[in-house]
Amino acid sequence: MNSSIYTLLIVESPVIARIIQQKAPPSIYVVATEGFCWRPEFDSKTGTLKAIADPAKREIRKELREQAKWAGDIIVATDRDPSGDFIAWSVSRFLKTSFLKRAQIHQLTKSGIVQSVSEPLTFDHSTLETELRNQYLIRNLWDKTASLPAMLHAGLASFFSSSVHFTRFIDENNLEYRSSRPVLLPGDEWLPVRPDTGLLEYRQDKPLSTYDVLDALVRESIADHFTEAQLLLQQLFQTTLHHSQEALISYPRTDVNAFYSETWDTLRTQYLSFGSQNQLKPIFLQEVADSDAPHESIHPLNLNLTPDSVTGELPKKIGSLYSLIYNRTAGAITLPNQLERPLVNDLNPDLFFYTTDADQKPEAESLRPSYTVTDLGQHLKKLNLLSPSGFGKQMDKWIQGNLLVMDQSGIKPGKSLYPLLEKSNHFFELLSRLAALRHHNNLSTETVHREITS
Repeated sequence: MNSSIYTLLIVESPVIARIIQQKAPPSIYVVATEGFCWRPEFDSKTGTLKAIADPAKREIRKELREQAKWAGDIIVATDRDPSGDFIAWSVSRFLKTSFLKRAQIHQLTKSGIVQSVSEPLTFDHSTLETELRNQYLIRNLWDKTASLPAMLHAGLASFFSSSVHFTRFIDENNLEYRSSRPVLLPGDEWLPVRPDTGLLEYRQDKPLSTYDVLDALVRESIADHFTEAQLLLQQLFQTTLHHSQEALISYPRTDVNAFYSETWDTLRTQYLSFGSQNQLKPIFLQEVADSDAPHESIHPLNLNLTPDSVTGELPKKIGSLYSLIYNRTAGAITLPNQLERPLVNDLNPDLFFYTTDADQKPEAESLRPSYTVTDLGQHLKKLNLLSPSGFGKQMDKWIQGNLLVMDQSGIKPGKSLYPLLEKSNHFFELLSRLAALRHHNNLSTETVHREITS
């Protein structure tokens, strides 16, 4: 048994590797795979997934093998998405060691890095291989079915089906509202509403997902397009202050609108250094992420680092992004404001609506659903079609290809998507069934083919 206390930490990005190596204790050595060291290849005849070595990454593989000989622990810290899973699986297959574990780096601080490598998860190579193999099998058979569109296009069309729950609405003047809970109804239906001044309700400001941040960056014209928005978010995550070397935000790729319990405690403690206990959101209103969830919401690592205190060290757009995340997080952890005029629908007594902009007074007589960027991201993530890491670039492709249109009222199908909309309900049901098949232990070609052609 290897008794070394040295830990080999394997990440995907060379930039992240450099930052971690600068902050980590000497007992941690970081190697970046620089994307795929092996490319995935699915053999449709045998139903097996292969990892084909990339000749250009020979030196990286050599370093991995050499460093692994000396490590007491080997930890793979890649994203929990199809690309990150494949990298983790291919590294495991290559090194063939029982010392391999998996972790997620939530914070690019010394304490965050040490905590992540101190609490790694056991690497279940077999389960991961099964899920990856199933995923490639499903996509392979889908692509071979001539009657089907591209899987992502089908997923996009399914978003405009009748099976969508809405949380955003607009009135007759395109003023945006939120609902107190998700509402299932047709996308073109108008709901009559009226004010109820006797109703005691509060605004619901939640922690930020990647989708929320990207949407806000584009809508507020901080970024010109979604690819730039995602790049700005990654750059802020990689930014450290010049004098203190402090990182500024938590992990930037997440679909979650909640914090871990420990993060709530940290944020509350930081807030109390300049604010009052009476201003904080009570525990029963907190959005708490599962302790074993791979990610939590994006947030500042230190609330004492106010936007004004760090502006001088940040480029303009990065500074604007930090202000957005800081202010939205402060709103999410503090006591919500009482609504003066919540709107209600008489057929749904447990439901109320309020304006997204707190300075706008609700004057609507009816509301209709608004398809939002955030809802689209969540929809595609649930169907296992697109992770937060690739969302920005894909949004721009859809908009440029006229598959999606954005305006004041939200997002709408573009003309290029129209031919698929008549099958949107079918695509939603089909993709939902296929997403569930990913976890089956003995998924056969026949089973997938039967689902796809049904």
